[in-house]
Amino acid sequence: MQRSIQAVLCLCTLTTLAFAQGPGFGPGGPGGRGRRGRDDAPPPKLEQFTYEQGSFTSSKSKGGMEPGYGIFLPKGYADEANKDTRYPWVVWLHGFGGFGEFAGGGGAEVLDQLRKDDKIPPMVMVVFRAPGMRTTYLNGEQAGDIEDLIVGDLIDNLQKKYRLQTEREHRALMGVSMGGFGALKIAMHHPEVFGAVAVHSAAILPTDPNDVPQRFQPQLQRMRRTLTDVFGDPIDKAKWAHEMPLGLAAAAKPDEWKSLRIYFDAGTKDNYGLCEPNEQLDKVMTEKGIAHLFRKVEGGGHAWSSPKMKECLQSSLQFVGACVTGKDPMPKGDAAGDAAKKPADAGAGK
Repeated sequence: MQRSIQAVLCLCTLTTLAFAQGPGFGPGGPGGRGRRGRDDAPPPKLEQFTYEQGSFTSSKSKGGMEPGYGIFLPKGYADEANKDTRYPWVVWLHGFGGFGEFAGGGGAEVLDQLRKDDKIPPMVMVVFRAPGMRTTYLNGEQAGDIEDLIVGDLIDNLQKKYRLQTEREHRALMGVSMGGFGALKIAMHHPEVFGAVAVHSAAILPTDPNDVPQRFQPQLQRMRRTLTDVFGDPIDKAKWAHEMPLGLAAAAKPDEWKSLRIYFDAGTKDNYGLCEPNEQLDKVMTEKGIAHLFRKVEGGGHAWSSPKMKECLQSSLQFVGACVTGKDPMPKGDAAGDAAKKPADAGAGK
């Protein structure tokens, strides 16, 4: 009985964290799934990118809903002079604020300005739109096998339709909140697919579901059935640990992610208390010798509600921009230690 109660608590914890997108980006708010029209709205006028949306069929998707995407193509993509050019690219996983949160939260403007200032290379940015109302980026959800869909059909369809580079070194994964959780664990599961991963306010949970903090009381239960389908009731602890970045890092073999570039940040004023577990992930990775860059953002809040989110996004986009063009953005020697220990201001990581 106790384990069953704990299972409910853990499952609801995931949904609670995933909804934490800040004012205006929750269900029913602008950019949320409660107002789907905003999801389909174009981003603000851009100078350095053109934008379009699409969808595709996938055997990994269930319930009759197609996955989709919004894609930012760099200026000059359609020019005759570039007809043979293949571009490095990035996939962004949204949180529970919905597919529209990247453009609605200011992500498109940050992307455009960085390219205008030549701080990122000409690259393609893809915002994945998950099938169904919500996703935790797991296989076995009611909406389908979402992780397999991303590393399989999403990549295959986009590489057939657009001129994208096909080597992992030129492909990165990013995300925020629950999308940050998804991006981290998918990149950890599939380092042969992505050369870099960068996330913000990732929903990091303990390796053991019984260690989930009591402060996360059940508030939202709409995905309990889905997550019970994934982890069982009572929870299969081994399966749970295999989906958690902390569990994956703790079990990692030496050099398992030697070629994977990892960036993550979390704000000290995250109202869901996610800075502490992100710091714990940083500690585990450091102890295991896993190369990574963690930024503790003083005064930063959670995801798109944080006043420092746009500036943090500048750092992460420059990080992946370097990675996908063959540059190494990781600090070296003493600088690496200083970067791990020193709290970051809003513009750190440039």
